[in-house]
Amino acid sequence: MMEASLTTVLFLACCFVPAFGDDSPFVTTSQGRIVGTTLQFRPEGRPELHGAVDAYLGIPYAEPPVGPLRLRPPVAKSWSGELQATKPGNPCPQPKMNWGKLTQISSLVEDCLVLDVFVPQQVPSGAAVLVFIHGGGYFMGQGTFKEFSPATTAAIGDVILVTMNYRLGALGFLSTGDDVIPGNFGLLDQQLALKWIRDNIQAFGGDPERVAIFGESAGSASVNHQMLSPGSAGLFRGAIMESGNVHSPWATIETEKARKIAFALGKLLGCERDTSEELLECLQKVEDIDYIIKSQQEGLAKEFGDAILLVPVVDGNFLPSPPAELYAKSAINDAVSIIGSNADEGNLWFTMLFPDISDEAPFINSTTYEAFGPIFESMISTEHIVTDAVKLMYTDPTCIDGPGCNYVEAISQMIGDFWFACPADKTARAYTQAGRKVYRYFMTHDPTTKISGPSWLKANHEEELPFVFGLPLVGLPSDDYPTTEDEVRMSIQTIKYWSNLAKTGNPNLSSLDAELTDEEIKTEWPLFTVEGLEYKDLTPDMLNGRGIKARECRFWNEFVPQLIKTAEDAKKCKESGSRWTQDGSSESETCTKDKCPEVPEK
Repeated sequence: MMEASLTTVLFLACCFVPAFGDDSPFVTTSQGRIVGTTLQFRPEGRPELHGAVDAYLGIPYAEPPVGPLRLRPPVAKSWSGELQATKPGNPCPQPKMNWGKLTQISSLVEDCLVLDVFVPQQVPSGAAVLVFIHGGGYFMGQGTFKEFSPATTAAIGDVILVTMNYRLGALGFLSTGDDVIPGNFGLLDQQLALKWIRDNIQAFGGDPERVAIFGESAGSASVNHQMLSPGSAGLFRGAIMESGNVHSPWATIETEKARKIAFALGKLLGCERDTSEELLECLQKVEDIDYIIKSQQEGLAKEFGDAILLVPVVDGNFLPSPPAELYAKSAINDAVSIIGSNADEGNLWFTMLFPDISDEAPFINSTTYEAFGPIFESMISTEHIVTDAVKLMYTDPTCIDGPGCNYVEAISQMIGDFWFACPADKTARAYTQAGRKVYRYFMTHDPTTKISGPSWLKANHEEELPFVFGLPLVGLPSDDYPTTEDEVRMSIQTIKYWSNLAKTGNPNLSSLDAELTDEEIKTEWPLFTVEGLEYKDLTPDMLNGRGIKARECRFWNEFVPQLIKTAEDAKKCKESGSRWTQDGSSESETCTKDKCPEVPEK
């Protein structure tokens, strides 16, 4: 409880001032009365933006997932009477891992399935609703950070904003690949929270028919998963994906591997068992949550060589089929989407590789680049011809293998395209071909102050969040946050775009009968089309462009899969003495080993 109280103090710091007195705000839901607290929004030097936001914090939407409810789908919370919702709830169990200027509060409390609701006092009746799904690699994070006050977005956007906590790590995403521990519990938590919003948001003045969900990183991929889940149909009409979706290589895992991970974790926790049923029974009795967290972060990473292993799977329920199959069938929930990423997100890889990252950019020479080869192969392909093609695509042809050649930018752009930009391109095309409206963005602005670390990281992963949550207007509660007037304007416009999607289904319009000014028409955000590849460049000028990484994304989404298949087929041919055709059949009578295509060896 001490941590929660400290969070409240820091959360209310800066330009939000709590209003004390006997006139605390309250709403009456079908379950009972919810009492909140009022925050006075007073950004310095901007009296035209002053207002008040009522905050309802730590509202439980599901029963504590403990005992027999651990590693099971969430159960809606039943309560009655009066709920004091004036303090944040517990973050879900996670390790303590700071990310730049963001502070993760470690937690070992499973009673964490709560949400926060922020309601501007001047918001109109039947207000639009934005729902935030946090990121953190599916193993850390919380709905409301003390550095990012959702009340700012609510006040500037004139919308109700809701954040949520969902189960993380093994407790949220462990899967045995069957009906015993099917996995995706964190996604089901999100879905249940969305159902709670549908059933209760009118009590706060919101319109359940005007809900848009938005997320960043793993939260963005979660939004994408909600778009593909039949159980989420009708729960929202807008979906904003910031840097992550189901095609990101870290966002899903094969069922067979997930099962191996589940039994490996069981062994680490003293639950070495033969069947899924026996494993579940043992894991539900493990009392040391800290041991679970350490085992999943350290033990599994050591055994499998990856820190992000506990992620969504195709479970046949929440996600009925592989995403590619759902895309092919246009089995996509009906919502208007904003899909984007940032220009320098590959720098995230350096912050992960070097936790104590320097204020100066690293120098990666050719020898170090080659030493990273096994890492790249594990991420992309073990076929050397593929990693050679990637190197050819991204390295500077005028500076190859020389002592003064720095491969930092090449690695950054390669990782950023592979992890974020090109999966976003694939999803945007699939949505459009399924008849869904899509708006695309690419943030190229280099923020004056980075939330993720040193200045050389530029438009790194997560750097759009300060603009979405209005940080240039309010700063940080404990650190200086130098910014510019242009960035204040950029933040206000970004919030309006996001809020307008919830209000009208069009980021350009705040109401259906609104008309754009001549100035707005010049930079109106155009719909994405496969022919035009239109997008909005997130900068203070908010200009439009065409073709986000178009050449690179054809390379990743079309050429690389073909190259991998060709290399694999060539090996099969060598091994069997047969020619392998495009459909996987063999023509042994027309092929001998000496006629198989050659694949260069390293």
